Amino acid sequence: MRPERVEWMNLSSGPGLGREALLDLRLAPLFSGLPEADLLDLLRDATIELRSDGEELFRQGETGRHFYVILDGHVVLFIAGAEGRRSVIEVVQKPSIIGESVLFGEVTQMGARVLGRARLLVIPAERFRQRLEGRFDLMLLMLGSMSFRLRVLVRQIAELKLKTTAQRLGGFLLSLVDEKVAAKGGKVQVRFPYDKRIVAEKLGMKPESLSRALGRLASIGVRSLPDNSVVIGDIERLSRFSIEEGLD
Repeated sequence: MRPERVEWMNLSSGPGLGREALLDLRLAPLFSGLPEADLLDLLRDATIELRSDGEELFRQGETGRHFYVILDGHVVLFIAGAEGRRSVIEVVQKPSIIGESVLFGEVTQMGARVLGRARLLVIPAERFRQRLEGRFDLMLLMLGSMSFRLRVLVRQIAELKLKTTAQRLGGFLLSLVDEKVAAKGGKVQVRFPYDKRIVAEKLGMKPESLSRALGRLASIGVRSLPDNSVVIGDIERLSRFSIEEGLD
């Protein structure tokens, strides 16, 4: 199925993308710190596309021609293993950038597919690279941003190694709480943004382990509801639990 495409015109006034999206783009790791005029120039050839559930953006081992910024929705990053089995590495949302390894002519180390429905900024890698030529200042800014993203990924791997399944799930639930709500503390209700099976894979556990982790969290006031929602009885209590070490 061909993607629904909205041709790119101008970042600040083009169809389907306004000033709010521009602010989101400037929060994306690769573009943070770039002056607005330079960002507009770099993305002059980009397009906005709406992609459907399950659609593959790129495959593991390919050298693609585009990379992407997520404007809305979720994208699953995965590694294909033996016998066609897939292991979820991460589920990303706006303003994440994916597939940027094509800027260096490298093959992709993982595959990517849309989860639900996603609105993407699709950037031609070759033209983007050409516009960067001679702009050493922009290259340094982008390298610094990519280094930050690598540190975040290393921290995520460390958490998978050091945290129990219940702690990992607790941290994930806390990430769903709005920052202003979290600052107030107390009780809050959140909803799983996608299927629990995907959540389990993202957190490095099996679906049955996620169910057991929910049971463990029940002892500190976390209650699972039938409609895929979860009530966190005390944000501060769950936060303390999720950062403690050595729990069973």
